[in-house]
Amino acid sequence: MLDITKILKRSWHILWNYRTLWIFGFILALAMGGNNFGNNNRYSANDGNNNDQQPGIQAPDGWEGLRGDTPSEKLNDAFRQINEGIQQLRAEYPVEFRMGIAAAITLFVVILIVSIVVAILRYVAETATIRMVDEYEQTDLKVGFRQGWKYGWSPVSWRLFLINFLTHIPALVLFVILGLVAWWIISTALNGAESALINSLVAGIGLSFLSIFITAILMIVLLLLRDFAWRMAVLEETGVMESLRLATSLVKRNWKSVGLMWLVMIGVRIVWAVAFFILIFPLLIVSILTAVGGVLVATVPTLMAAGVASLFSAPDYWPWIFAAIIGLPFFFVVAFSPIFLVSGWGLIYQSSVWTLTYRELKALDVVVPAMIETGSPNGN
Repeated sequence: MLDITKILKRSWHILWNYRTLWIFGFILALAMGGNNFGNNNRYSANDGNNNDQQPGIQAPDGWEGLRGDTPSEKLNDAFRQINEGIQQLRAEYPVEFRMGIAAAITLFVVILIVSIVVAILRYVAETATIRMVDEYEQTDLKVGFRQGWKYGWSPVSWRLFLINFLTHIPALVLFVILGLVAWWIISTALNGAESALINSLVAGIGLSFLSIFITAILMIVLLLLRDFAWRMAVLEETGVMESLRLATSLVKRNWKSVGLMWLVMIGVRIVWAVAFFILIFPLLIVSILTAVGGVLVATVPTLMAAGVASLFSAPDYWPWIFAAIIGLPFFFVVAFSPIFLVSGWGLIYQSSVWTLTYRELKALDVVVPAMIETGSPNGN
């Protein structure tokens, strides 16, 4: 049986005595929050007589104004009105329209590049952390950042990505199901049959809740297997499918210990969430100071982007819009570095717990059969 208290204490010791891991924890925290770089624009429209002064899509009669006997015809009318609104904007504000398209493309490219970079950083940091903790347990040796980066920058990181992708397939299937349900309800609504709409709403909501419930249970199991499969891939150098198979076998043989550790880690995460909530206020105050550094770091890429954008004929404020798109990621990383650092502590601790748990389970797989073969009474 696992000595859970020992594992938790040892993970705590590793966190505070192996400072190089903090760098990789910072990278992990940054990477897991990096995918949230995005564009959350909100649009609103005024009611009343001011509607006819707003450029864009005009639908004077609301959705009832869409003509057509079938959902496809109504959707065609909607797309036609959207196209007319775009053409109206293009005619009335040609420069702003071109600059808006360019800004949107620039934003998309920046988001794509940042997403790729943070994904690479995440799996490199995951691989490095697992190897560094395992090596520290074996030899009590601490390595520097350069050697840790070499541990992470390997084909194993790609396997971690593939394992993570496979374990998230049920979530992708859920997304497709919810999309089909939404399309079914919208099509029924466009048909205008009230009784059919009520039936589709009831059936669609029921199917959605059932799918979400099943997927949530399945994802809990798969993510637990993923954590062990990652360590199989990193420490045993097994392939993707072999890692998943061996992880499943390991968890099956030790399901009581794994389940108990999973429950303990839920409690640890709850405690950490409360502690982080308390710490967030002083961290935000510190972030005000680091924001100065963020401004300094973002100055060069911001000015470069503004200089390039100013070469094109555009109103004075447009170059600064492009500059903000380029400079904000640099500012964000430095300004909120205290929050990323503290978040990284939690991620390193959690990773260390599962690495030590994996090591203990592998040791039990060797010790218990040996005790049974020698006839030791403790093997019963």
